[in-house]
Amino acid sequence: MNPRLSNASRPLALAVAAAVAFGLAWLLFVRTAPGQWLDGELLPPMRWGGRYMQGTTLLGPAELVLKRFGNPLLLGLVVVATAVVGLLRRRAWSAVAAAAVFVCSVGAAGLIKEMLERPELGVETSTTHNSFPSGHVAGAAALLMGFLLVAPPRLRWWIAVPGTTGVSVIGAATMILGWHRFSDVVGSLLLVATVFCLAAAALTRAPDRTPAAHDEENDAVTGTLLQAIALTLLIMLVLALAPDAGIRLMLATAAVGVLTLLVVTGSVWLLNPPSPPDDEVATTRSAAASAGSPTGGRP
Repeated sequence: MNPRLSNASRPLALAVAAAVAFGLAWLLFVRTAPGQWLDGELLPPMRWGGRYMQGTTLLGPAELVLKRFGNPLLLGLVVVATAVVGLLRRRAWSAVAAAAVFVCSVGAAGLIKEMLERPELGVETSTTHNSFPSGHVAGAAALLMGFLLVAPPRLRWWIAVPGTTGVSVIGAATMILGWHRFSDVVGSLLLVATVFCLAAAALTRAPDRTPAAHDEENDAVTGTLLQAIALTLLIMLVLALAPDAGIRLMLATAAVGVLTLLVVTGSVWLLNPPSPPDDEVATTRSAAASAGSPTGGRP
C-alpha cells in the first residue's frame, strides 16, 4: 500500500465519522421534537420574549468573554501568529492548512446556519429561529485546531490543556447569553473536527511533511488527565462564583467540556500517533531496506 494513502486513511475515516455525527446531531436536535425538547430542558428560555438568556450572575462575564473574543483584529492576529509559527518551523503547508481550517470552519458554520431550517414541532420551549451551528464556537475550536497543526509534536498535549478550557468557556458563554442552544455548540465542535481531519489528511501528501515524532504514551495520558482536571476546576469555579447558575446549565456546560476534550484529544492523537511496537518497527525497516536494494530484496 502507498504509505501516503495509508497515512491519509485514518484522518479521512475520522472526518467521515465526525461528519456523520454532525448530521445526526442536526437530525436529533433540530428536526425532532424530543431533541428540541432536550435543548429547552438544558437551557430553558426566559418567559418574556422566549429568549434563551440564562438568569445568572455569569451574564456579565460571559458578555465580556464573547466581546473580547469576537474582536476581528484579535482573531486576525491569532491566525497570522499561527501561520508565522508554521513558517518558522518550515511547515508552510501546515501554516496554510491551519488558516484554511479557521476560514472553512467559520465560513461553513455561517453558510449552514443560513441554509438549514428549524421546523415548528409543537415544542413549548422551542422557537423556529435556527442557530445551528455556532459561529463563535466554530471559530474558537478552529483556532485551537489550527495551532495544533503547526505546533511541535511534544508541545501539543500541553497546548491542548488551556485550549480545551478556552473553547469550553466560549461555548458556555454563548449558552449563558442565549446566543446559542446546547445543540449549536455540539454541532460546531463536530463541524470543526470534520474540517480538521480533512486538513490532516491533505497534509499527508504535503511536500514539507516529515514523519512526526512519536510521543511517549504517558504524555498522552498526562495531557488528557490535565485537560480533565482543568475542566473540573472550571466547573467548580463556576459553581463557587455563580451558585444561581442552576444544575441544567452546569450539565450543559459539563457536556460541552467533555465533548471538547474528546475532540481535542482525538486531534492530538491523530497528529501524534502512538509509537508502534518494536517488532513492527523492525519489520518495516527490513521491508524498506529490501525494497531499496538493487535486487529488490531477492537473492
